[in-house]
Amino acid sequence: MSENGYDDVVSAGVSFTLTEEQKMIQKLARDFSRKEIAPKAEHYDKSHEFPWDVLKKAQEIGLTTMAVPEEYGGMGLSLLEEIIAAEEMAWGCSGISLAIVINNLSALPVVLGGNEEQKKKYLGRLVDGKLAAYAVTEPDAGSDVAALKTTAVRDGDYYILNGTKTFITGATVADWYDIFAYTDPSVPYRGMSAFVVDRDSEGLTVGKPFDKLGQRASDTAEVILENVRVPAENLIAKEGMGFLLYNG
Repeated sequence: MSENGYDDVVSAGVSFTLTEEQKMIQKLARDFSRKEIAPKAEHYDKSHEFPWDVLKKAQEIGLTTMAVPEEYGGMGLSLLEEIIAAEEMAWGCSGISLAIVINNLSALPVVLGGNEEQKKKYLGRLVDGKLAAYAVTEPDAGSDVAALKTTAVRDGDYYILNGTKTFITGATVADWYDIFAYTDPSVPYRGMSAFVVDRDSEGLTVGKPFDKLGQRASDTAEVILENVRVPAENLIAKEGMGFLLYNG
């Protein structure tokens, strides 16, 4: 065994060297960060505006749909490749980077558990230029996801959702949301389910963006659900799968 163990790691077939494709992805994100993000970082951090011009350019080269499989129009990247790209963009501005990559996180529950119709419809919207938000955190449930209080009660062909989500990245600009709610509140973790909820759903309101101390280019706000009727077909996977989809 060598002094630092490197030779043994390589001989075991493990390598931390990026592939040529990964290097291309890294360069794509690095060039974008240097040309489009870094020059505008100070402006958006001061103004607290959403960086629409930067984001639209990111959409054009696929940076908002890295997690979307190729068959649905995305880049179909691995998690490692997404991280490589996110790291490069965060160099330019962590707030603008978050505004871009949150769409990839939002795509994951649909990618992992969605049926064919859901994938075509909602991943298709991302590819067509819409944005999405991942709504888990609540006033009393942040890192302790099992403590969330949002409920989803079956009512015929619909679920009735009630609850409040907070600190939701991209909330005010999203076209649709991943909403995590309890279909069976009596069973921690296993009673949680996930839904795709359209922004224009009656009873869904979005608060004003929080005036944060940092990452001000990233929009963050509350999402309030008051008797929101969500079609049962918008349930991702099946009841009780929410916590597994949350963890990926």
